[in-house]
Amino acid sequence: MTPRRTVLTMLPLAAGVLISGVSQARAQMTVFDPSNYQQNLLSAARALEQINNQIRALQNQAQILVRMDQNLSPLGETISPDLQRTLADIESQMKAGEGIALDLRETQTNYDKMFPGQASAALTSDDVLRNATTRWEEEYAAFRRSALVQGQIADSIEIGARLLGDALARSRHAVGALEAAQAGNELAGLSVKQSLALQGLVAAQARAETLTRARDLATEYEARQRFKSFVGTGSGYSASR
Repeated sequence: MTPRRTVLTMLPLAAGVLISGVSQARAQMTVFDPSNYQQNLLSAARALEQINNQIRALQNQAQILVRMDQNLSPLGETISPDLQRTLADIESQMKAGEGIALDLRETQTNYDKMFPGQASAALTSDDVLRNATTRWEEEYAAFRRSALVQGQIADSIEIGARLLGDALARSRHAVGALEAAQAGNELAGLSVKQSLALQGLVAAQARAETLTRARDLATEYEARQRFKSFVGTGSGYSASR
């Protein structure tokens, strides 16, 4: 076989090999699908966005739980014992002294005895003196009680100012709704305490003024009764002829 014939014989075989190689390379290059890759990338991005949304939702829920915990946090301290102590001191001064207590039942009982509606016609000078002494002592006790209450309330002003500052500070620095509400309640309690103290002072002063007026009326009535007893029937003396 000549070399020329050999070359002609090998050409078809080489062409077949080249065509087969080109086909295999083309098949390998078409394995990557750009549209499929883009779709997968979009799906992954959406999944990541959903995960981020879930993370943000969990963070918001955690913040809500923190706020709920703060709103349920109670006030650490209270001014209630100081308020009660101040009111107890004022009440003790209201009950001090030997006079008629600021009580309805005792007032009804002792007032009628000390200031009767009618004076006896058989009233003697000793009775008048004894009644005047008793009424003066009662009036003195009432004014003394009023003065003690005034002094006690004046002493409590400094305490009230301190308690007011504490309550305002707690209200201003409250971290939750419960603390703010409790601080507001304490401010309201301080206002109620001041109102009760003023009511006690007014009651003590009014009692003293009432006894003064009652003593004047009783003294005037007894003086009229004594004068009437002294004058008698009022008929003048006439000499017999």
